[in-house]
Amino acid sequence: MEEDIRGRLSLGIANFSSLIEQNKIYVDKTRFIKKMLDHGETYYFLSRPRRFGKTLMVSTLESFFQGKKELFKHTYIYDKWDWNEKYPVIHLNMSEETNTSPEKLRKSIVDTLNIISEEKEIEIKKDLLLEKKFSQLIKLLYKSGGKKVVVLIDEYDAPIIDNINNTSLADENREIVQNFYNILKTSEEYIKFVFVTGISKFTKTSIFSKFNNLTELTLDDDYSTICGISHDELKEYYSDHIQVMADKNNYTYEETLERIDFFYDGYSWDGINKVFNPNSTLHSLAQKEFQSFWFSTGTPRFLSEIFKKRKITEDYFTPTLLKSTELDAINPDDINETTLLFQSGYLTVDKKIFENNEFYYCLKIPNFEVEQAYKDNFLKLYIEKFENKFRNSQKIVWDELINGDCKKFSQNLRAFISGIPYYNRISMDNSEKWKVYSMIFTIWAEETDFYLTVEKAIEDGRIDFVLENSENDQTLIIEMKYTANQSKSLDSLINKAFKQIEHKKYWWAYTGEIKIMALALKDIKIDKGFITDVKCKIKDVPKD
Repeated sequence: MEEDIRGRLSLGIANFSSLIEQNKIYVDKTRFIKKMLDHGETYYFLSRPRRFGKTLMVSTLESFFQGKKELFKHTYIYDKWDWNEKYPVIHLNMSEETNTSPEKLRKSIVDTLNIISEEKEIEIKKDLLLEKKFSQLIKLLYKSGGKKVVVLIDEYDAPIIDNINNTSLADENREIVQNFYNILKTSEEYIKFVFVTGISKFTKTSIFSKFNNLTELTLDDDYSTICGISHDELKEYYSDHIQVMADKNNYTYEETLERIDFFYDGYSWDGINKVFNPNSTLHSLAQKEFQSFWFSTGTPRFLSEIFKKRKITEDYFTPTLLKSTELDAINPDDINETTLLFQSGYLTVDKKIFENNEFYYCLKIPNFEVEQAYKDNFLKLYIEKFENKFRNSQKIVWDELINGDCKKFSQNLRAFISGIPYYNRISMDNSEKWKVYSMIFTIWAEETDFYLTVEKAIEDGRIDFVLENSENDQTLIIEMKYTANQSKSLDSLINKAFKQIEHKKYWWAYTGEIKIMALALKDIKIDKGFITDVKCKIKDVPKD
């Protein structure tokens, strides 16, 4: 039973035809297709974070306009459309195009257009320039069947954001795609429908300069749940999965629903209707565990690259206000970090406020999963900036450590941890907190000239850290202990660490000059926050 229902989850499938043919669960979003058709506009744009269902929506539109009626049998739109109406479709995914240079980008898109023209048996001259080739493909497709053309463009911004830290390349790529997309406007008489998606929304002047009638769906209240899974949809389509997950974790159905809500819900583009992150939610249901999937799958590479080069000045753990004009689009020449975090899914709309004749959006972090991803991601970037400090002090610190003194090391580690902004620090209540301190120690150790082993497997367990200097045949065996328990002392943690080392005789795995070290860290509550104290002690190996 469990395996049968797990097999119906559409993990990793963003092709509508494949999803239906494999009998996967499809959360019906076709009412939004009907809504767009009823509104009667030609050009639509939608921005949503990665892994949020944009590609599946594009694929659904492709099957719909191709008239694949049998795929839509159990959907809202099935009996609300004349399936004799079929249209030629040009489907482009710009993330698949090579964009590491302007020349490669042009050639890659030209090659794609050539493939499409061959598949549709349309003859286009091979030596035409990119824009002319696109224009001819649209025109000849229309003339070949007498039907206007549907153009679907997924990840329209990939050539820009993939290179956003290379200003000249990003700008050259922007100019190429701008001229390319403008063909959609000049070919308007041959076009039935255009749907463009991406992670970011760049200002119209930078990309869609000729579009004065682009219908923006990103913050449109009527389309706030076009992607993602609403509460009602979660219960309608995945109730069996929720129950199986509840049974495995010894929760009730409602308790499991609350946990899913806590981890993965909270995304909103109108401040009223909320949706779950579909990728994270489905992975959680499949594994029947509450884990964080956002950092590895939802964080665009360009976001990490941008924040490596700038200081994060906002405390995003408190509500953040932004004008609607600032939230709507990114200016590639002056990137607003809050807008970038919103469009990347790290922030979401909590509510809309009308004040002084202007709309403001109140933004917040949507859920626990994203909060942890934010802290993990930007804490790592913050740590990278301090590697030089570690590097400059490592010689003095190592000499002291190997001589049995770790006072300077404790001071350096405490100072570094204290320098991390409070809004980038992981809560005391997080059971994974010790991993952050382990990561910090690892970065320091890696800056020494000695060989580091983390969680060294031995005969009777694992050693937290081992530092070896093969030149001088020196080894430092380290056991780390952490607590947020206010009644425990650092000295008690140190004694516990030494007791573990000595009981399991960790040093038996090594020869030469060996010392053992106990490293203790404790979070101490201060007002509404906490500070971290550090203490360590080094001993010679006990005589057997």
